[in-house]
Amino acid sequence: MVRGDKGLDDAIDWSYGVIIDAGSTGSRLFLYKWQTVSDNHLIDIHPALDHSNKAVVKKASPGLSSFANTPQNASGKWEGIYSWIAVNYILGRFDVNGSHEVRQRSVGMIDVGGASLQIAIELNHENDMNDNYNVENVNLGCRDDSEMFRYRLFATTFLGYGVNEGIRKYEQLLSDRLFESYNASHHQYVRDSCLPKNLVKTVSRKNGSQFVRKGVGDWDNCLEEMNGLLDGSKSKECATYLTSSTSTATTAVPSCYLGQVRSPHIDLSSMELYGFSELWFTTNDIFSLGGQYNFADFATQSRLYCNSRWSAIQLRKRQNLYPKADEDRLRSQCFKSAWIAAILHKGFSLSKFKNRLKSVFDINGEEVQWTLGAMLHNMRYFPLRDMQRRNWLDKRRHLTTTNKSSIYVLLMIALCIILGIIWKSLVGSKNGLLRREPSIWGYMMLSQDQSSLYQPSASALYKLQSFS
Repeated sequence: MVRGDKGLDDAIDWSYGVIIDAGSTGSRLFLYKWQTVSDNHLIDIHPALDHSNKAVVKKASPGLSSFANTPQNASGKWEGIYSWIAVNYILGRFDVNGSHEVRQRSVGMIDVGGASLQIAIELNHENDMNDNYNVENVNLGCRDDSEMFRYRLFATTFLGYGVNEGIRKYEQLLSDRLFESYNASHHQYVRDSCLPKNLVKTVSRKNGSQFVRKGVGDWDNCLEEMNGLLDGSKSKECATYLTSSTSTATTAVPSCYLGQVRSPHIDLSSMELYGFSELWFTTNDIFSLGGQYNFADFATQSRLYCNSRWSAIQLRKRQNLYPKADEDRLRSQCFKSAWIAAILHKGFSLSKFKNRLKSVFDINGEEVQWTLGAMLHNMRYFPLRDMQRRNWLDKRRHLTTTNKSSIYVLLMIALCIILGIIWKSLVGSKNGLLRREPSIWGYMMLSQDQSSLYQPSASALYKLQSFS
């Protein structure tokens, strides 16, 4: 952490921190700045901007092994929690409304990547998942005894359920089918519903053999394949729970997400959700359907695209009708759209007709990074330290002001004394001059005629003589 040192006022304005998102072969450095509003609010944090007004994010070639001997690793669950914190912070859901300190309703998040996907939602106090590993109590406030910023979250990561891993699972399924139906040594091909018409893709097996996927562009059949793939991948723990549960048949809320982990008793369709990464790219790059998710529109566009000939899709690309899509996106869009739909509606039981899911790339112009949530959580005690620092600076400032006032008073007193002495000296000198003037000028200017006025009368002389 770096703190400014431009004086007492600037010293309490901004602090800076760096988080390194270190992968196995490369890393990204995120620079943030924040200041304290009060110990009743979260820190006011923003990405630090460079001279071109862009967030400071630096890529570096060293990976995780090049940094500290004991680096702090963020588990998949905590990465989801940090993303949830970042989303709600940028949306202003942690802002306190007025003096009543009424807490706003939070939003959930789903992030679908290439290898995995994450989900994080807030649980209500009545939920019965206290013993679940995926439930975490998170306090963002600086006071441990306050409930204002304390949240109970369900967060988990599903490894192998990102879109790229979904393709790998699907191609393994096709390979297994071919192996069971034909001699594996022969060159084989499969009519694939998840590729646009006439698109051909050669797939290599681990043993070196190959098979060919030839697209027929049937999106609805592709979606059924994805649903079956999710159904067939239930974990033993979840399968046992589903078998033993008697309430599953009477509730619309699934007991397991993606057949892998026990789910909380919450209807995701009624919850405000934000979707990131592939949820945005798959809905927006070709279909331009980013934002509020609508299954009917999404399915219609997916059917039209998948049913198109590959040559027609390439022509549209040359005509710049898909400016946001690269070659890989064009080839995989049919599959990815079916995988996303299966994840949402089969895996999470999201309603196809009424839901509050929004796919977004950024929020209020700020790209959502889990590193922002990590900085907020790890700096949650900062307001207490900063308020102590502010109090110390206020006392120091008050002491400085008091000393200055005392010195000013003493200077004024000394000045008054000096002025009094000077004034007294001037007044004394003036009075001395006034006493000498009558004796000098009075006698010098006395005329002969006026001298008779001062002669004593005869009667006065007689009285003096009689008295003597």
